[in-house]
Amino acid sequence: MRGVQAEARNVVLSILIALVVLASAALVLAPTASANKEDCPSGKLCLWSGPTFGEARAFFTESETGCHSLANIDPRSGWNRTSHLAIFPYIKTIAPGGEFKNEFPWGGEVCIE
Repeated sequence: MRGVQAEARNVVLSILIALVVLASAALVLAPTASANKEDCPSGKLCLWSGPTFGEARAFFTESETGCHSLANIDPRSGWNRTSHLAIFPYIKTIAPGGEFKNEFPWGGEVCIE
């Protein structure tokens, strides 16, 4: 009787190990989340550290006029969904509705005017 119980326990343990291995493989092989500028809500200035609207991001609300430090992000892509200009001093101005991508990282600040 003990042999049957030990064998049953080994079968259950083997099945559990196989499930863990399969679940791990599924996680490793799962596609990574794609970058999507549509993640930027209306009324926001959205900046991403990745060159095509991905990786770390910073969103500024349209009402946040004035200048803001970009200490936590060096944007390489962005979309201005506000009704204001987004000005990166000495670098670039993004008009309402405008976007940029594949740029060199910009540090410093952005001003919403």
